[in-house]
Amino acid sequence: MARDGGKGEGEKLRRLPPGRHGLSREFVTQNQRERLIAGSIAAVAERGFRETTVTEISAAAGVSRRTFYAYFQTKEECFLATFDLLEEHLFAAIAAAAAAKPSWTEQVRARVEAMLGLFGENPDLVRFALVAPPAAGGPVLERNRSLLERLVGELAAGAPQGRGFAEPTEVEREAMAGAVAAVLAGKVEAGSDKLSEASPELVELVLAPVVGRRRAATAAAKS
Repeated sequence: MARDGGKGEGEKLRRLPPGRHGLSREFVTQNQRERLIAGSIAAVAERGFRETTVTEISAAAGVSRRTFYAYFQTKEECFLATFDLLEEHLFAAIAAAAAAKPSWTEQVRARVEAMLGLFGENPDLVRFALVAPPAAGGPVLERNRSLLERLVGELAAGAPQGRGFAEPTEVEREAMAGAVAAVLAGKVEAGSDKLSEASPELVELVLAPVVGRRRAATAAAKS
């Protein structure tokens, strides 16, 4: 799998000092759980869901297997917790970015750029959430699909209604979800620095089912 030259999320994590470090139990618990989640992102981005083991997640997080099992019964449970945290951060960023924008088109553009900013800082998130799940199947693939369904809904939230605007069909929403995933995956595999280039294409994908291809292309060109 092609990777950019930057360090993965797991490699960036600080290890807790061994022994008596004077940190509260609450801090240690939260820190170790978040490190395991980051470790799962790094390991899956490198090897895929099926091939990733608890040992590899633990190693990427800098903790023992025993510590892993204190928080998660299985690697699948860890993966789903990772999706939970990813969705929390992603959709909070998207909502905050659009809050102050006066027009729907500007809101869409702001949401797309917020998403690209998050993924640009953490390209392994795209590999974890969008590239690797199809080969995993089961609950992981279901979470991938629900994430994409919600993502396209959030990106297009607040679309105008009335003359000149259309309500996207279910088929159009599914096509949009697949296209958004394909664009993000393609840019990441080409190098994380390419993600910022995806803004016009993604804005057009979100706008087109509502305003039509021509108006969407004109608006996206301003991105």
